[in-house]
Amino acid sequence: MPANQSSSKFLAAGLLSLAACFLGACTAVTDTSTVTKTSEAQTSVAPPGKTAAEHDTALVRFVNADSLEEALDVMTPNGDVFSNVTYRNITPYKELPRGFTLFKMRQVGGQAELGSARLELMPGRHYTFVGLQVPKGGSRLIGMSDNIASLDPAEARIRLINATADVDDLDLFLGKTDRRIMHGVDAGSITSFADVPGGTVDIRMGKQAGPVALTNLPVQANHLYTYIVIGRAAALDVVQIVDQTTAAGSAP
Repeated sequence: MPANQSSSKFLAAGLLSLAACFLGACTAVTDTSTVTKTSEAQTSVAPPGKTAAEHDTALVRFVNADSLEEALDVMTPNGDVFSNVTYRNITPYKELPRGFTLFKMRQVGGQAELGSARLELMPGRHYTFVGLQVPKGGSRLIGMSDNIASLDPAEARIRLINATADVDDLDLFLGKTDRRIMHGVDAGSITSFADVPGGTVDIRMGKQAGPVALTNLPVQANHLYTYIVIGRAAALDVVQIVDQTTAAGSAP
């Protein structure tokens, strides 16, 4: 298939997925636990979204992808939620009360706000907050929904976050092909999800091949992948977060 037709296919799939979210198809919650594994040798297990919904809570986690900050705290009006999260680390999901919530990020023990994000937390849903650099200096906090419950068991779901300060125009390709899945992801930007076949993917810098750390990244069907590109142009790396729901009745 020609590359332009392939790109159109993935774009159409992404638009259909986005439309489905607006129509309510993304409001499902997980019936089983979610196992998270990361490139930073972290493993955690979150309760089923259904259980959180019964508690009238959402499941929330935080990633420190800000290379300028060795450790960060995140708080809500009810107090600290995530404390002393070091660079590149990802917290386990934590149950938080439903409703519109203002999250603020600061240095550990500090008082100055580095960034904030306000998001409506829906019962039983999963959310990820990320602290990252701002290209012109400073830090930013972003929050996003993790669309785990509606995973297609035959495909992998991927999103890309550019947490660099000086690299624009990142592209995501199916591994060893010219089939582009995501295009022109600038510093400080995030993408929506794209569903792709299992195999490998490459993160490239425009028309240039990316460094070894960003190539030949394996993806498996029925898994959700969050790729966070960090560092500077001369030394890029990627933090990988892989989520999978457990089979009903099985151990995580």
